[in-house]
Amino acid sequence: MPRIGSWHDATSHIFYLSFGSNLLGFGDKTSLFYDRFLVSDGDPMNNIKVAEILEQTALLLEYQEGYSYMAGEFLRTSDLFRRLEVPIEVFENAASSKQDEHELRQMLGYWLRNASPDLLWCVQEVITTGSCRLRDRLLRETSPSVVGLLRLRTLSAQSINFIRERLRIRNIAALKKACEDRFLSRSGEFSEDEELDIFEEILRIEESDSKQKEKGVFASGDEILTTLDDSVPDDADAHTMFWANADALADFIIKTLSEPLKPTIKQTVGDFVSSNAIESVKEQALGVLGKVKRFFVSRDSSKYAQMRMQEAERTFEHELRRASDEIESSLSTACSEPLRVEKVGAVRRGQDALSRLDFLICTDEPKVAFERIKKSDFVENVLTEEARVLSVVLRQDSFTMPYNNRPTPAVVLYFYAASEFAWGTVQVALTSKTQHWSELKRRATLRGFTLTPFGLYDGAKRISSRTVERLYSLLSLPVIPEELREGICEWDWIDSGSPRLIALDDVKGDLHMHTTFTDGSADVEEMAVVARSLGLSYIAVTDHTKNVASVGGMNDVEFLRYWDYVDDFNRRLKDSNDPFRVLKGAEVDILEDGGLDLADETLAKADWVVASIHFGKRQAREQIHRRYLDAFRNPYVDVIAHPTGRMIGVEEGIDVDFEFLCENAKKYGKFLELNSQPRRLDLKVEPLVLAKKYGVPIVISTDAHAPEQLPYLRFGVLQAFRAGVTPDDVLNTLTYKELMARLALKKNRAN
Repeated sequence: MPRIGSWHDATSHIFYLSFGSNLLGFGDKTSLFYDRFLVSDGDPMNNIKVAEILEQTALLLEYQEGYSYMAGEFLRTSDLFRRLEVPIEVFENAASSKQDEHELRQMLGYWLRNASPDLLWCVQEVITTGSCRLRDRLLRETSPSVVGLLRLRTLSAQSINFIRERLRIRNIAALKKACEDRFLSRSGEFSEDEELDIFEEILRIEESDSKQKEKGVFASGDEILTTLDDSVPDDADAHTMFWANADALADFIIKTLSEPLKPTIKQTVGDFVSSNAIESVKEQALGVLGKVKRFFVSRDSSKYAQMRMQEAERTFEHELRRASDEIESSLSTACSEPLRVEKVGAVRRGQDALSRLDFLICTDEPKVAFERIKKSDFVENVLTEEARVLSVVLRQDSFTMPYNNRPTPAVVLYFYAASEFAWGTVQVALTSKTQHWSELKRRATLRGFTLTPFGLYDGAKRISSRTVERLYSLLSLPVIPEELREGICEWDWIDSGSPRLIALDDVKGDLHMHTTFTDGSADVEEMAVVARSLGLSYIAVTDHTKNVASVGGMNDVEFLRYWDYVDDFNRRLKDSNDPFRVLKGAEVDILEDGGLDLADETLAKADWVVASIHFGKRQAREQIHRRYLDAFRNPYVDVIAHPTGRMIGVEEGIDVDFEFLCENAKKYGKFLELNSQPRRLDLKVEPLVLAKKYGVPIVISTDAHAPEQLPYLRFGVLQAFRAGVTPDDVLNTLTYKELMARLALKKNRAN
């Protein structure tokens, strides 16, 4: 909070003379533990415990002295420590280590640079000793029943004394029972609305205590990780999004927050500024003025002193107006300015199926940034708001999913706040799965460091926090791409020398697509033109066989005519010196009772044969395996397409063992397809890692049914990247000549 002109220095000095000097010379720590009010003294300190002790001290000060500048300072500092990007645990040796004490003083000097010396002294005492002598003295001077009731912010000091003395209510539990029995309102001393306010606050305190008990005591800044979800949702869950839609939705949210708000500033910040910032400053300033008045009057009642007091009041009012205007202006600007937001969590890793979105905001004022988000049109309602985490429900009509034209499901959005000072390590923490982050912490410990989401520490000295590159460098690691931070294959990738992973430009051809011969919306020529424009040098047209009758699947005779047409198209390309080529292909059904949907004599005339299961997906695993074996053993089948048949958000996959697929693909010289349709992304990451281990080449194909689906190739490449796949692991990174030579050799071996 900005200083209130020159009054900050003068009044803090006056307040120290009249009250702060009593901080010195207190006795031993108190052993009073009233009504869950106290943090357990003597335990190791962390940010939450420090914040609670400071808040307790503020409440006790306010009760005994009335609202004062110092009470306000303690409350503001308590709020600061709840979101402070420095884990207090690293200063556990500050009482005995001069170096750690020096680091602590520097940290406090930076984060509390506008604080009074009294507050700095108290905060350092709390961090190094786990207690606060000011709080302990105030506790000794305060009745136990008052201490318990002080947790209720709706009660004034007069109200607390009244319900103790007149209504005989000594603690929060008894007060709750009195509210339930309507005792307060029936007494005539409280209105029904006041009674309801007290009761609601008691319920809020109980809920907060329950949540705190469930979460445990946060340590090392890891509380920001407690809301992350490592699980992959069920493929058949209607609320599950496939990555392409989720990424588009995330981009929409970032674009919205990167633009100024449409309403006026007053409409935007109205209640927030008036009810929180400005009124808080006024209360604090009035408390200071009251202290100054008592100071002057108690020492000099002359006319001259009264004139000095009047002049001081005029100066004070002027400074108060100026400070209020400055705060309102800065908050209005902050609320209306664009936010720097990045994707983190599952969507940043490119996870194929997800049911929530996570974002990281760069800000020094989380409350202001969260207010900006809550005012956005895409927010339906707020779920939770904590010091550094905001969760909201997306308004379902705010966005239409671009890859299936459906409204968004009930998606929860999580926003995490971090300053630029800690951006690098927070980004890594929020983008990593638990397995990856735990391994980074383990490696840091082996080097004598402590890794937290807010920085890498050598003792109490922060040695990395701003950039991702420096963090990995200090852990003697290459920068691990976000897509690999899942604890699945990144360490194997590093052990193999961090080879270059697959990129879209590496893919030379698309070996699975459909045309107007069956259920495609474009003919062979149109698909070829678009594929060429995307930088591909060949495609395979693979229309359906007769078993898929609903889309006009073709029989053996029709396929022979179809391939004659493709041969004629290739002759025209050759005559015009166009190097682009189209492979004669088919997507042949693996039948429910075994066998394939085209005769071997027909398949022998194809350049490329894709085998897949479309019917009988719910058969037992043994039966599914027998059907796949028929395809593996057929000498003319080249690749198994979309091996699990899953449809994200619609249908779960086939019950098939991936070891079985990889073993038999290796044994019979077949390939496995990574289907790039965004609703499929089949295979998943784990089977792809297994295929790489077995040495089974992957084919990344689009299964496109329209020209506009040919760019879907990038979704399959991303999925392969997540599995640590290199260009050498993918068949269709070969040139056309290399591919045809490879297929010819394969067929000769089969014959």
